[in-house]
Amino acid sequence: MNYQKIYNSLIARAVGRTIDAFSEVHHIIPRCLGGDDHEDNLVRLTPEEHYVAHQLLAKLYPDNFKITYAAIMMCANRPSNKLYGWLRRKHSTNMSVAQSGINNSQFGSMWVFNSLLHKNKKIKTIELQEYLDNGWQPGRVYDFTNTHQICKVCNTKFRHFFKKNTCSDICHQTQLRKYKTFEGKEDELKQKFAQTKSINKSLKAMGYPGAISHYYYWAKSVLKA
Repeated sequence: MNYQKIYNSLIARAVGRTIDAFSEVHHIIPRCLGGDDHEDNLVRLTPEEHYVAHQLLAKLYPDNFKITYAAIMMCANRPSNKLYGWLRRKHSTNMSVAQSGINNSQFGSMWVFNSLLHKNKKIKTIELQEYLDNGWQPGRVYDFTNTHQICKVCNTKFRHFFKKNTCSDICHQTQLRKYKTFEGKEDELKQKFAQTKSINKSLKAMGYPGAISHYYYWAKSVLKA
């Protein structure tokens, strides 16, 4: 069984899709294999899909203890991915109800941070304007040394909890056009695909990572044309 093909298909189907119900964030390339928290490496899956994704990764990397551990943690005491999905959604709904309004221990309070002081503080919501007037901002920063970054496209200083190269979707698309253009590669892709019969293998033969969404979608659009 071609586990890589199944995994790539699952990811490609989920990229760019909107899930209105409960969903979970999945790293396309696991962090233990060099993946990061950049938005290109994150995708939202249903609980059932997330369950299957980790079982597929365990099949692909059976000797990686971190991969197998993650798979074990997802399937412990769960007879099926259907039951897992039902429980996750049910628990999410129950928690939302139990923690709403005055039942929430954080009701009426919020976090603010001060970039100059490198401090976080929990305050009462009614005190927000007073803190805003004194240089504080809404939110909580976990690492003041790493969250302020410089956009590689427009050089704007921006704040984000994960490492990112760009400050906005516009700059991200500009970077993709600059560094990841496929113009003039169509014939090469078709030639590789005729040899391998696999989009993933064709992209890898051209030096592109096949599992990343924008490469995969470009390849599909060229082959369908």
